[in-house]
Amino acid sequence: MTSQTRWRRSSAVVATVAAMALIAPSAEATDNSAWGSFVTGTYSAGSDHTWRQLPPVRIGRDAGAPADASVVIDPSQVRQRYTGIGFSIDETSVSNLWKLTPENREKAIRLLADPRSGAGFDRFRLTIGSPDLIEHLPFWSYDELPPGVTEDPDLKYFSIQRDIDLHMVETVKMIQRYNPRATFIASAWSAPAWMKTNNRFTGEVALKQGSTNSYYQVGKLRDDAIDVFARYYVKYIQAYAKQGIKVDAITLLNEPGIDVVYPAMDIDIAQQQKLALAIKREFRTAGLDTGLYMHDFNFWDWRDPNSTETKNYHRIFEDSADGTIKGKQVLDATDGLAFHPYWGDPKVMRDANAETGKPVHMTETSDLNPATVMNFFRLNAGSYITWAQTTDQDGGTLHWTPARDNNIDWAEVGRSTKWPNRLVKVDTTAKTFTVRNELFQLGQMAKYLGPEHTRVESSTTDNGVSNVVFKDPSDNFVAIIRNSNATQSSVRVKLADQSFVVKVPANAVATYRWHSKVPSDHRNHTPTIDPVADVTGE
Repeated sequence: MTSQTRWRRSSAVVATVAAMALIAPSAEATDNSAWGSFVTGTYSAGSDHTWRQLPPVRIGRDAGAPADASVVIDPSQVRQRYTGIGFSIDETSVSNLWKLTPENREKAIRLLADPRSGAGFDRFRLTIGSPDLIEHLPFWSYDELPPGVTEDPDLKYFSIQRDIDLHMVETVKMIQRYNPRATFIASAWSAPAWMKTNNRFTGEVALKQGSTNSYYQVGKLRDDAIDVFARYYVKYIQAYAKQGIKVDAITLLNEPGIDVVYPAMDIDIAQQQKLALAIKREFRTAGLDTGLYMHDFNFWDWRDPNSTETKNYHRIFEDSADGTIKGKQVLDATDGLAFHPYWGDPKVMRDANAETGKPVHMTETSDLNPATVMNFFRLNAGSYITWAQTTDQDGGTLHWTPARDNNIDWAEVGRSTKWPNRLVKVDTTAKTFTVRNELFQLGQMAKYLGPEHTRVESSTTDNGVSNVVFKDPSDNFVAIIRNSNATQSSVRVKLADQSFVVKVPANAVATYRWHSKVPSDHRNHTPTIDPVADVTGE
């Protein structure tokens, strides 16, 4: 019986459970109760124990059976819809994948994306033009002008050919082949140079007045380029659609205003409001249903009343200073809020979700720890996308730098900057690859969850055992349980008057699935959210 399919695809699992159900339940069982039915599970604990089947257990009445830890589920408290786990399709990662043999490249993509034989990653971030994570200079936009041309308001020179030439489009198509349920969001790091005040695609920094160590981003979006930048996004979405790739959502801009010299751009609060409305207007005109995520920056930059350095971008939903835009207009144009974890308190996600009513997403992180993913899901994140997860054996090649040097030698940056220990390591000599063990534990979530699943509230960490729980409209439950202990833990899972006890292997992430019909108004208790430490960047 395979252990590598989602609930809805698990015909072998269903067959086994059906066979087990032939064992007569006690007379206490009722037609609308799960008592007597079975729970199936798999677990991963290192590369030698990946997606292994666990013994099925029977659901029984709540008899208070002893266990090392408990998970108490409250299905009356419904939270966010699951939208995916995955990684970025950045040019550094793609370039390294293309250094593999064709056979090994297929194996790598299949291991990452296939929900049957692999991790089933299903949410990916595309880059609109060049980010900092590229191997092949120069940085590029999709509207590079020929000599003698200074403006292109009709976007006559727009082209995604570089994405095709550098295999980004082909990589996406491979992912689609192995996981047809995969979805894609996209982010731009900057508008084309000619749309900016400094006519420069890369970032440009300057010291803030009176400071010796605090910088600001010089390159800003021109006010008269807001509408054409919105149309630039439309052209991108349409160009990818012609390649058979639907872009589910875009972010307004990656890390607006960040003070760096790799591709970046500043758009202040007023411009963000105008750009959001322009994008949605252009989407409607083009007949696009693409979503728009605001922020796409750190927790800290959303709101921090105690800092004079934070952007406090939550103000985008306030009325504009000149009264021309109402905050509600911008809120109505917003389909989600995107966050990065490099500075600030992750609880900002939960608070922003509560304040705005908009879904929140983790759109860029380098943290592969399954405990972090589970914590962020418990803080209402609908998706979790990691950043730049394929490098070579030396941790290259890429063009990221913390230096605030407008005249930096980019070739030297590429030679010297290394990001080792990403999810996938490509040996460019042997043309082979290896993966980190976290791949398999992240697969314990991505393989078994889909857009039909919504998180329900559950109790917090107990004796080294943490959890996150989802259900679908048919009352099929998926509980991801992590045992951080060095020994096996018995865990009692309680749902209304039903419970079962499972044995979670040491240092493992396990996934349990079962069907259980319970009254929608039933409450076990009101769980509280685990305190989560601040996360700082690399």
